Amino acid sequence: MNLYVDPRMYSNQSSKLESAVANGDTRLKESCQAFEAVMLQTMFKAMHGAESEDGLFEKDMASEVYRDLFDGEVALEMAHSQSLGIGYQVYSQLQQQSK
Repeated sequence: MNLYVDPRMYSNQSSKLESAVANGDTRLKESCQAFEAVMLQTMFKAMHGAESEDGLFEKDMASEVYRDLFDGEVALEMAHSQSLGIGYQVYSQLQQQSK
């Protein structure tokens, strides 16, 4: 397994980040909110994994799909309302680094 990382890859990304922040682009902010939503959905999935097997409701494939869809929408809404502020903190850190 070759784990070589080309350093030019990071230099190109940092210049894109600097231009995005300099232009006042909102794509960075949206990306940070999406990152927070993914983190929240992962947290929800871990919390559901800690449930006991003999719970109140029967577990089947359909209920798992709907629960995952619901968790995804709740995570998106929480990320857009900045309830935890993870996305905002990531955005502010990236904005400071580009200056």
